[in-house]
Amino acid sequence: MVNLIALFAAAVAVLDVVLFFAVPAADTALHLVGFHPQDLLTFAFAHFDSYHLIENILGLVMTAALAIELEVSPKTFMLAFFAGILVAVPMLLPFPTATIAGSSTAIFGALAATLAKAHGFIPVKYSYLLVVLFIVGMSVMNSASCDTCALGMMRSEVFHLAGFAAGATVTFTYKRWQS
Repeated sequence: MVNLIALFAAAVAVLDVVLFFAVPAADTALHLVGFHPQDLLTFAFAHFDSYHLIENILGLVMTAALAIELEVSPKTFMLAFFAGILVAVPMLLPFPTATIAGSSTAIFGALAATLAKAHGFIPVKYSYLLVVLFIVGMSVMNSASCDTCALGMMRSEVFHLAGFAAGATVTFTYKRWQS
């Protein structure tokens, strides 16, 4: 039997690749200036360049593989993933000039659901600290490669943390609602 998380991750990766080659990211990314309603459906599958695309696909595959190994419920995984997408919309309000593309906020949401399941192996306080350190490390590495874009990178990390927080909130709310 095919694992639903693996199937979901494969479908998202295929959408990512198809949209990357079919439509320029500028036409599908989410931003307040020049907003189009269809951007709400496409921004999570739009990527600025091939590096961004590969980075998100690898992150999704690794998160999905860990979720499968830890036997995370597919419903919880997908709810947390979509919560990470939905949180991007209100995150634009404090950053009206920002442009959001890619599924990394959703991947961090799914990672939160996965780490919630991993609490038997990794204490929650350490796993969340590791995620924050990972995001800060990403920011440092990204800003080191781009002297003038440190503010943009920090904004990006705020979006990633918001995706993680949304995924954690949905996961714990869903678990509480189930019991």
